[in-house]
Amino acid sequence: MSIGLAFFHDWGLSSTFWNRLRAALPDYPHAVIDRGYFGGTSSTPWHLADQWVAIGHSKGWADALHYPSQHHGAPEWAATVSLCGFTHFCARHADDAGQARRVVERMVKVFGKAPHEVLNDFLSRCELTDCLPTSDQALTLPALQHDLVALIDMDVSQLFESLALPHLALAAQDDVIVSPALSATTWSGTPQTELIWHPTGGHALGHAHADWCAQAIRHFVNTVNRPGHG
Repeated sequence: MSIGLAFFHDWGLSSTFWNRLRAALPDYPHAVIDRGYFGGTSSTPWHLADQWVAIGHSKGWADALHYPSQHHGAPEWAATVSLCGFTHFCARHADDAGQARRVVERMVKVFGKAPHEVLNDFLSRCELTDCLPTSDQALTLPALQHDLVALIDMDVSQLFESLALPHLALAAQDDVIVSPALSATTWSGTPQTELIWHPTGGHALGHAHADWCAQAIRHFVNTVNRPGHG
């Protein structure tokens, strides 16, 4: 059975975030889902593989879980890979790991007045300023605003638990956006999930350490594609 890789980027980015990792994984067909924040488009050649593994960065991993049910003709995933991903971003109660709601609520408020400022600040904290849109790329403000607001109450825990799939989670111990505590809470004790830490890379893990991520993904995909799987 042939396997393809479907890539889902995070808020405030485009599918170009994946360029380094995709270049390090040339042996598989690729599908790329672009949220269109900077005018990009998706490429979904589902016919090129028998099974597909969803690879999502941060919120993109949660988006990937919903994708098959929201898009006619999309395949059900054979497995998923998370890079700095989570089932919920904002803390749900006082003792919960996650970003404080007020932080994202403030981002939403400022975004309405100064979207470029919010985007630049966020990507600077992610150490992804080289992924900022170019001067000739206009921001699709409604999509950016909608998805930023969605982060506040987003929780795909039940959907995640309902999926009897193998999962690989790659996380960075110095991620200032998705804290190690949130990563540990998300993935610890989850059936069929392997969590692998990298000491550096922050929220840019898939960009900063593309070769390391590619090696882990290739090994994982080989286990998914073993004879008799599925």
